[in-house]
Amino acid sequence: MPHLSRRSVLAVAVAAPALILASCAPTPPRDRPTPIGTPSPASPTVAPPAEGTAWPPAPVIDASFGPTGGHWPSRTPGPREQFDQEVEVEASWTAIASAIADVQQTVQSGGRAVVRIRPGALAGDGAGSSASAVLNDVGTAGNDFRILVVPRDGVGTVTLADSIRLEKVRGVSFVGIWNHPNSMVISASQDVAWAWSKGQAFNISANSSEPTADIEFVECVTPDARLFDQDAWAFRTAGQPLDRVGVIGCYIAGSYKNDGSDAHTDTLQLSGDQPITGLLIKDSAIFASTNAAFIPFTYASDIVFDHSLVVGGDRMLLRHPLPDGANDFSSGYPAAVNGAGSVDQMAANDSIFIGNVRGQFVSSENTQTSLSDPPAASSGAFVSTPALSDADAAWLDTEVPLPTDDVLRKIWTVT
Repeated sequence: MPHLSRRSVLAVAVAAPALILASCAPTPPRDRPTPIGTPSPASPTVAPPAEGTAWPPAPVIDASFGPTGGHWPSRTPGPREQFDQEVEVEASWTAIASAIADVQQTVQSGGRAVVRIRPGALAGDGAGSSASAVLNDVGTAGNDFRILVVPRDGVGTVTLADSIRLEKVRGVSFVGIWNHPNSMVISASQDVAWAWSKGQAFNISANSSEPTADIEFVECVTPDARLFDQDAWAFRTAGQPLDRVGVIGCYIAGSYKNDGSDAHTDTLQLSGDQPITGLLIKDSAIFASTNAAFIPFTYASDIVFDHSLVVGGDRMLLRHPLPDGANDFSSGYPAAVNGAGSVDQMAANDSIFIGNVRGQFVSSENTQTSLSDPPAASSGAFVSTPALSDADAAWLDTEVPLPTDDVLRKIWTVT
């Protein structure tokens, strides 16, 4: 594969959601993405975490995109810090809800609190938008520190027995709960993070009695593409808006639709009847589904790809081959971004897009596309790097290592 030289591009400011950008502590972006044929440099030191915490540690593995163990939810104490209040509970949502209520006085007075869950499987009632919520109306938003809810004995020791829905949860960071092969959906919640978790889907449904805002998915991993006639992840509004969402250090494999299906499957789709404002996709890797890797919608705005990799065309097949019975791309290979008709909804900084990119971006800085005719940007410009269309499996392995269970257990340490 030919070596690609670095190119100069116009530097422009990218307007990103200020709350999430200031609060998370991911690996700082490089000067520009690593071109094909250029060895990846060592991961730089992690930027300081949110003020008042001493977490996360430095990345455990060298990866440009996806989980590294170096991202942590905002305003969330690390599991080894000194806490003002600690509660240990059985693996029961009732017990967790009671513990969150017990520590409210501590966190509302500026203290730090942790709920440690003993090993076990947490019950669920499904992740549909109308499924019964396993937690409902718990916590308070806007405290100095979120409550940390974490497995006592390490990642993977607390699992989900079924998919779940959270509703009206506030001011809590759930870290290290192993969802897979189940899914989760967050509804009508504020100031909530779900982090360091392997699961089938991590969704948001803004369809309840109050808006959903300030949600973070941090190093959440959907590791395998599957034969499935629905989107892999979906953020939807129905009667309520969705504001300020972070997808930080995540890895999202796609959904391949069945042969003969008329489904439209995307890996991360936005949709609904109310606005979605302020979506930050940072340090993440998204692999395309049958139709696209990412798709916005009419009411979306302030979408920022910041140091992320979006893989469409046919290159995602190097990592996630088509399963038996899947549609063989009868309508053509999937786009990296299908924002057809969109104008100034999206911005890109220090990112890589392989496959078609449709839509006019508000800005592009230090961002490469495999297209010889790049998409338009109102400010700045994309760097055309056609050799990305020939990216090989070794390049993908270097930029975004496969997040196996062994890798995840190595990088996610909560004890």
